[in-house]
Amino acid sequence: MKPVLFEISGFAIHSYGLMLAIAFIIGIIGVRRASRDTLTVKPDQVVDLGIWVLVGAVLGARIAYIATEYRYFIHFPLEVFKINSGGLAFHGGLIGGFGAGFWYTKSQQLDTWKLADLAAPFIALGYAIVRVGCLLNGCCYGVQTSLPWALKCAAEDSMLRHPTQIYSMLGSLILFAVLWRLRNHRQFPGFLFFSYVVLYSLMRFMVEFFREGPKIFPWLSLAQAVCVVLALGALLVIWWRRRSYNQRRLTTDAAAEIQH
Repeated sequence: MKPVLFEISGFAIHSYGLMLAIAFIIGIIGVRRASRDTLTVKPDQVVDLGIWVLVGAVLGARIAYIATEYRYFIHFPLEVFKINSGGLAFHGGLIGGFGAGFWYTKSQQLDTWKLADLAAPFIALGYAIVRVGCLLNGCCYGVQTSLPWALKCAAEDSMLRHPTQIYSMLGSLILFAVLWRLRNHRQFPGFLFFSYVVLYSLMRFMVEFFREGPKIFPWLSLAQAVCVVLALGALLVIWWRRRSYNQRRLTTDAAAEIQH
């Protein structure tokens, strides 16, 4: 573990914060290049979108983390403002980032759902990169185990644990490969983004069995409960949007046949 990678003029560069920054830069570059051939989006609009998404994601992730760890922050309220070394919940970041991106695209009259599809693979890739930061930082670690690949991956102690940071990183890289392969889909706009929400929720649900975290029941963590809600919600949206999209397409085809 190496929470602080190096210092520049006395300013500490934290591994988690650096990986988060790298993930967003790669996402902006990726969406910018992907949008050249598919959408009429100005390069500076993609950058502005990325900035708004970053702000919304960090705020949403921090609020969600504070909400789940409120007992700690009651005793240490000033810790609320320390986010350079972790303390972010991805579910909150996903919701906050999407909300900010939705607002920006609507205000700029951009195609929200097509941009969301372009961003989906890079969300998965960015998540994998951030998990490298988690491993270096010693957060988001797993429960104690004696398996051969167990690591001392928690900042709080030196026990051998499930390296759930690596599990999440590998799982998200697989999601990136799947989403990248499906990027030219012919489904409704937004299909790839909501597919990511479903696939991520399934992946995170499985990783949570090996990860330390607040529990609702002995067999169900808080994060797993959120995964179930998000997955079901995304599946419902996929069903509804696919139905509406197919109906509109049938209506358009019928109108074209009448004109002929």
